[in-house]
Amino acid sequence: MLPLIRRCVVQTEPYVSKRSFFLSIIWNCSTKTEKCITEFENKQTLQENKKLLKVALLGLPNVGKSTLVNQLTRRMLCPTSSKVHTTMHKAEAIYTEGDTQIIFMDTPGLITSKEFKDYKLAETFKQDPENSINEADLIGIIQDVTNVYTRHKFHDIILKALENKREDVRLLLILNKVDRLKKKPALLDVTRVLTNTENYPKFDDIFMVSALTGNGVDDLRNYLLDSAKANNWKYEENTYINQSIETIIEETVRAKLMDILPDEIPYKIKIKIEHYDITDDGGITSVVLLDCPRKSYVKILFKHKQFKIKYVAHNVEKELRHAFRNSVCVRLNVQCSKSFPNK
Repeated sequence: MLPLIRRCVVQTEPYVSKRSFFLSIIWNCSTKTEKCITEFENKQTLQENKKLLKVALLGLPNVGKSTLVNQLTRRMLCPTSSKVHTTMHKAEAIYTEGDTQIIFMDTPGLITSKEFKDYKLAETFKQDPENSINEADLIGIIQDVTNVYTRHKFHDIILKALENKREDVRLLLILNKVDRLKKKPALLDVTRVLTNTENYPKFDDIFMVSALTGNGVDDLRNYLLDSAKANNWKYEENTYINQSIETIIEETVRAKLMDILPDEIPYKIKIKIEHYDITDDGGITSVVLLDCPRKSYVKILFKHKQFKIKYVAHNVEKELRHAFRNSVCVRLNVQCSKSFPNK
């Protein structure tokens, strides 16, 4: 089970190849030799007809990009929260079905130069969306239809980002959070404005979805599968994300802290894996350190008999079980760093 879990998350170590695996089955198979050979030949045919599609999902912060990726891949691979800037850097989530592999490039929300300077954000906020656009075979622009101030227009940073798009790259308009829109006719109005305004991009197709409930996601996924072109896969079949297990755990903990802690507090807590292990049955156990710059942050986390700590650990374990499809145990330790002034 150990090789399977590790291959589901990272692709840094070459475990038993599929060819060796199937050949060994054929060699040791006595009563079912013919069946094993047939399965091997079918697998070889599948490999010869591989298709690939690289998808970049772009939009303003908090429009639901990561939530949509999780729905499309059917795994909780990308941490989500109710606060902006949950996604700090690009992650590639991989969905493989039959002979087709789709790579979803989940990127930080597009920001202005002023926001980048004011909040002292990492360079990834600027570089990752640009890199994704350059690599993509298809780009999806996600628009939050519940935001009455922004839903009828594209921000200048989105229009500027699309200037670097290759001409052969398909462009989709994805209207998200339709489940929260009380007046459904407003969707038609939003669609009309966004697709008929001069100087706005021309879209190949339009989808109305709810990344939260999954409404409309199956249609979008099927469309993407049909859009894939003949090409070699970038990842092995059982790989689901290009990040390590440790990184996914840390990012999930940070996202859950963002949901329960006010203001800037979750952004200032340093998160670090202290211990990490994979059990004999494939389960994951981990101890995560929350390094707080102030004692007041520690008091908030330990308030009401450590309710917040227990709540975070419970939700982290729940999401990671969905991502890894195995048992997960996460313990959170809290300390106040000596490198910060205590207040």
